[in-house]
Amino acid sequence: MEQQRAIIVTGASRGLGFELLDLLIAADARPMALGRRLDPRHEAAAAKNACTFVAADFSELPSLDKIDLASALPQTVDEIVLISNAGTVEPIGTLGFIDSGALVKAFEVNALAPAILARKLLAVADAQGIRLRVLNISTGAAHRALPGLASYCASKAAAAMIFDCFAAERLDVVVEHIDPGVLNTDMQIVLRSAADQALPVRHMFLSFEAEAKLRHPRDVAREILARAGLL
Repeated sequence: MEQQRAIIVTGASRGLGFELLDLLIAADARPMALGRRLDPRHEAAAAKNACTFVAADFSELPSLDKIDLASALPQTVDEIVLISNAGTVEPIGTLGFIDSGALVKAFEVNALAPAILARKLLAVADAQGIRLRVLNISTGAAHRALPGLASYCASKAAAAMIFDCFAAERLDVVVEHIDPGVLNTDMQIVLRSAADQALPVRHMFLSFEAEAKLRHPRDVAREILARAGLL
């Protein structure tokens, strides 16, 4: 019998998350999108019950505890799969100049919100006696110090460690970190548009575009889903 999964994608309104959700909808996987908004294309899909949307603001952590995921998720699945994709690259700037409030928000969105969400999904999985799998969409920046991107590097590294601790605590939970590489997304535009003073490594992001190193998010999304056995 084919395995039944509840697949949740965060940060699905654009970029890699959009393509992940779009491919899952096309595959009739009936995924759930979790975030602040949906692209109009996927709003139409949700209206036809091809996917489910649950509103959530990862920068407002108390609101995440109020989400009733147990009711939103189907009751007849063998596995819950969280594709933790939502993230922010801002604030961009050297540590001596970035705003402290923005720094806190980066950790909330990139590290703490995914941890809270995983904890809530674990409670659902345990209550239903099913498996939980986490695909953490990470980045090379989580393992490399990039001047001007301290908040992004550190918060994504924190997310990876939180999930690693989670997997060590619960050996029945599968956690996989996925580095999608450099993609042609809005994030790259933001990085190329930053001031040199704020982002001393801006030339690196300019070179990605100039040397045609940016991959299309849909191609990468398809590879991720296929490798994870979700397509």
